Amino acid sequence: MNEVVFKTLKEKDFIIKNFLIKVALELKLSLNETILLVYFMNQEEPTLNIENITSNVYLNEEEIMQAYSRLIGINLVTVKVIKKENGMRKEIISLDNIIRYVTTDITKKHATVEKENLFDVFEREFGRTLSTMEFEIINEWMDSGFSKELILEALKESIYDGYRSLKSISTKLEYWKEKGYKNRHDINKGLKEEAENTLFPELFDTNWLDDDE
Repeated sequence: MNEVVFKTLKEKDFIIKNFLIKVALELKLSLNETILLVYFMNQEEPTLNIENITSNVYLNEEEIMQAYSRLIGINLVTVKVIKKENGMRKEIISLDNIIRYVTTDITKKHATVEKENLFDVFEREFGRTLSTMEFEIINEWMDSGFSKELILEALKESIYDGYRSLKSISTKLEYWKEKGYKNRHDINKGLKEEAENTLFPELFDTNWLDDDE
């Protein structure tokens, strides 16, 4: 097996994408499966052409079909049919799912980092370690669609009001949700409008027009 890898990489000028190694390790792909992916990724329009593959990667037909069946089975590669200019149809190996796998993984990690950073802010502002229940509540806020910006703004407002509790923060978040606030700009705009209505209610009350009658 190692001889196959050695010959393939030594004699063929293949480009190996960094993320492919990561995918291969995480999904526990065999060397044959990984080699076949490397081959596909280096083709402009990859197809299951056994003759071309055997002449390029030193795998026999049985090994190629076993590797290919596994890659199809785990939905890492798919087949799409394209129509050529002459009207003929051609089956192309699609590698889009590999990119989707990597993208999803990056997105998940970004979300995890966002949450970890959020927890750090809460612990710093509260001056203590968060409890398991508090971790769960903050997670629920994030999972419910509240942005990090909105949560931090609710934390800041609660501390300004003299409260360091998730209950106070949750109340603000739910109120802002009812108002349709999505970010700090929405909050500031809403507060400004509330202040104007409170300080100058007569400007927003059309009944004053009747006073002179």
